[in-house]
Amino acid sequence: MEIELKNIDFDASIYDIYEAMERVLHGPELLDPNDRRNRGRKLRFEIDLGVSPAGRTHNGRAILLVPVWIGKRLLRWLWDSPENVIIVKNRALLLFNGFGEVPPEVVYRLEKAFYVDPRKEERRRRLEDTARQFRLRIAKVQFGVWYTEPDPLPKQGRTFSVEYEREYLSQSAAYINLVYEDSLICIDVSATHL
Repeated sequence: MEIELKNIDFDASIYDIYEAMERVLHGPELLDPNDRRNRGRKLRFEIDLGVSPAGRTHNGRAILLVPVWIGKRLLRWLWDSPENVIIVKNRALLLFNGFGEVPPEVVYRLEKAFYVDPRKEERRRRLEDTARQFRLRIAKVQFGVWYTEPDPLPKQGRTFSVEYEREYLSQSAAYINLVYEDSLICIDVSATHL
């Protein structure tokens, strides 16, 4: 279910919105821990922040994507009492039924994926941004195998056999980029000569 969020403070980050929605959606008023629909775990939801044409981080609007049963429960909770409000950076959010159809892959993700705490997600994003800033220059790349001699001497370790080697300082350039999200190390090779 799509729920429109309006009146969002322009200084609020997406993590501020996630935390405010988490307090309500995971609170005792809306989420019953014994309900079989949430399978004994925290409910997953997603927020799609509106893009600002003025260069701000967002335009003061967002779309909340939740399963239909919790979306109806959330709207009913808001309409039941004027005291029921969701506050982000000292501003009360305005919520409206978006009547939009959520794509099936999003519905599947909301039902099957585990909820990630917004504070942990923010730390992970910072690590990714820091890892993206560093590019380490590579002097030489070697591919090979470690092997043990047929008749090794006592306490003789394994030896590395170089099967392929390329030097990147004089004829081209290569850099290591760290991709934190996928736990990958990517080697980007430039074909241009220095």
